[in-house]
Amino acid sequence: MGLLPKDLSPRFFNPLISIHKEYYIHILLTMESILSDARQIALPRSAMMRELHRQLERENWREDLSDEEDFGANQNETDDTAAYTVRKFVESGWIDSDESGDRASDMVFITLYGKKLTDFIRNLLQLEDQSGHVVNTYSNLQQVRLMPENGYTCVKNAYESTQRLLTSLEMMYSKIKSYYTLVLENQRPETLLQAHLNGYVHDVVDKVLFPLKVDDSVDRFKGPILAASADLLSDTPFLNTVVRYAVQSRKEAAEEDARAVLFKMLHFIHSRFDNIEAVIRQLDDRNNLYLRVTRQKLQYMLTMDTSLKGNIISLLKRSKEESDDFWQELAQCCNFSEVGTITDDSFYRPRRKRRHERGGDVLTEPVPEVPEEEVNAVLNTVGSKFVRTKINAFASKLLQNRTSLSSQELRVENDEDYLMSIYLATNSDDYECPYRFDIGDGVSEHGQYTLPEFILKKRRGKIADRSGRRGNAGKNQETLS
Repeated sequence: MGLLPKDLSPRFFNPLISIHKEYYIHILLTMESILSDARQIALPRSAMMRELHRQLERENWREDLSDEEDFGANQNETDDTAAYTVRKFVESGWIDSDESGDRASDMVFITLYGKKLTDFIRNLLQLEDQSGHVVNTYSNLQQVRLMPENGYTCVKNAYESTQRLLTSLEMMYSKIKSYYTLVLENQRPETLLQAHLNGYVHDVVDKVLFPLKVDDSVDRFKGPILAASADLLSDTPFLNTVVRYAVQSRKEAAEEDARAVLFKMLHFIHSRFDNIEAVIRQLDDRNNLYLRVTRQKLQYMLTMDTSLKGNIISLLKRSKEESDDFWQELAQCCNFSEVGTITDDSFYRPRRKRRHERGGDVLTEPVPEVPEEEVNAVLNTVGSKFVRTKINAFASKLLQNRTSLSSQELRVENDEDYLMSIYLATNSDDYECPYRFDIGDGVSEHGQYTLPEFILKKRRGKIADRSGRRGNAGKNQETLS
């Protein structure tokens, strides 16, 4: 199974690995802008080339593509980098043309994968704002019960908002790391302050940290989101209604598929928001580390202290300019050691002894009774997998090329095998059952599963006494229970 689409050009990534990749990306985005300004999906090649030349002259963009292997393969490309670029885009599958017989009149347009590439580049250049993801998740979950016919779409929107929130937090974690590295590299206080105020505050504080704490607050909406998702997960009849509407509107092909996707999305939302505080705590720790390092770096840059500490800071500033011999000589006359501040916590205190006394009994609340119709709905859903034909086929497969099988010889690897072995007993009271189920004494262990001893035998002909057969099967069922 291939990871890439079969119709993707084998040269699709060639412009992206070229040393001129910025030029190629700029031309592709310019072509998209030309089509957008013209309000067209496609333009004649002559019109596209004319507008490309005009844009490049206006921007005074000159790019030497003579080092490309196939540059100048066509006539007039040596003096026209735009023409070569358009040909390269066609070969790479970024753009295509509707041939009309006249090359100048061919309609040039951006392909499906070229459009996906422009969307990716635009998202890469523009950092997404976190604000709104938490509120969108909450509001969509609230709309599910108000509009069950559109409930599947609401849950899907809440699921996608949760994914975008987590993606935004992951991107911010990496973004803070890049600003942290920039702090260590900056050697001038004005450059450091400019990077912090114009970069970090705008990209991280305003777009993520402030919304998380104030407008789009996780602390404010976490509880209602968890309550709404748990309420939906526990209401099986209502979810069945949502599933039926989803199938009717052709959002999913079958009810089983719709139900599986719906439960997956609700569980994802519930589990991620249940653990969202741990993710935010990691983001806060990284932010505090960046602020602490930035403050210390500014303090070291701006210090005018002439004490021992100030002299050490001055030496550290000169570290890149000095040779190794300088530091070896300095090590002979100075001994450096780490010194911490003495606080009340620095002194030893013996552990205080505590006496544990038995208190009063804690009363537990009785477990609420589950409605009978909900139990029946679950049993019907699970039992639908174990119909008579499947049970008989399972028994025939076990007795293939043999006349009998004991419970010790039975392989139980999962819950379905375990339930199927129980249904072998309950199905044995059927008059047309192709096997006999004889219960014995004791139990057999199969890992985490325990079964009563029994022997499964092939039935030789039908038994006339149906009532007696039912009595034996009833006895077997009671023993299994």
